[in-house]
Amino acid sequence: MDLLKKAEAIVSASTMQARNAAGIAYGSDWVMSLLDEDGYPAASMITAAAADGFRWIAFCTGLGWNKPNRAQRDPRSCIYLFDEANFAGISLVGRTDVITDLAVKKQMWYDDLGDFFKGPEDERLCVLKFVPERYNIFIENRTIRGAFEITP
Repeated sequence: MDLLKKAEAIVSASTMQARNAAGIAYGSDWVMSLLDEDGYPAASMITAAAADGFRWIAFCTGLGWNKPNRAQRDPRSCIYLFDEANFAGISLVGRTDVITDLAVKKQMWYDDLGDFFKGPEDERLCVLKFVPERYNIFIENRTIRGAFEITP
């Protein structure tokens, strides 16, 4: 299998929707880095709700919390996933948009969010849609780097 395709499959399988569909009750830990108020990178853990391979990865969080505030100020961001089973590190650089559309929130909702939000209709809930522009991936003891073709 092509290494980039294998990394893309790992990304798609490392979301709550994919894990719940497979009967796994927990998601993978991702790290998202955004620029803080002083312009410095700030990294924190986050769980991916869903992904469409390398086209986009969606995360759910609360409006007014650090990540959406930072993404609204400057959408440039980086996400990182370490997949222990394949000993693969997937670093993606791109842009994060804050989405509050109810249809999107319903699509990205997973049950564990109920610990923080009343449901997808909760006005405090938002979706961070990350669109990667380039990658730096360590997989099968090789490093691959490149850029994705950006399509409107």
